[in-house]
Amino acid sequence: MCRLDAIHLSIMEMPVGFSRFSKMTSIVVLLTVPALAIACCPGGGQGVPLATAGLGESQPAALDLSSDPGWLVYAFERDGVSYYQVNDLTGQVNLIVANIESTFWTLPAGKTAARVSLPSKPLALPKNARGSIVFRGPEFSLVVYGEGRGAVWAVEPAASGK
Repeated sequence: MCRLDAIHLSIMEMPVGFSRFSKMTSIVVLLTVPALAIACCPGGGQGVPLATAGLGESQPAALDLSSDPGWLVYAFERDGVSYYQVNDLTGQVNLIVANIESTFWTLPAGKTAARVSLPSKPLALPKNARGSIVFRGPEFSLVVYGEGRGAVWAVEPAASGK
């Protein structure tokens, strides 16, 4: 056997040791991963992390869930109630929709009262207004029809018909 083969063989057979600290750290990390997965998603584990504080703020510490680049949508959850806050790009709160299961209502938020069509209280939509989906969730979508003061926001059931 040549000298290089002997060196190569001895390197391949070298035992690798882990310190007690690295073993314990690995165990702790593996045990906390399920807890982190549960903590991140209080909204029933639907994959969308919902914030638990910051509702009404212009720049809350929450993810922007908007599907329309002209709006910012933040989701919050507390005590089984989900809240969806819509801000304009300047950070002004335009509306907050709350829901438990399939019951929706609005909160008196923002500088002006937004007109919101709810499944339990539908409003007439502006004529010839094209809807823009601002938020699409598993249970419902939030759509704005029209612009400015004449705009009507609508909570619409998800496409699956729930």
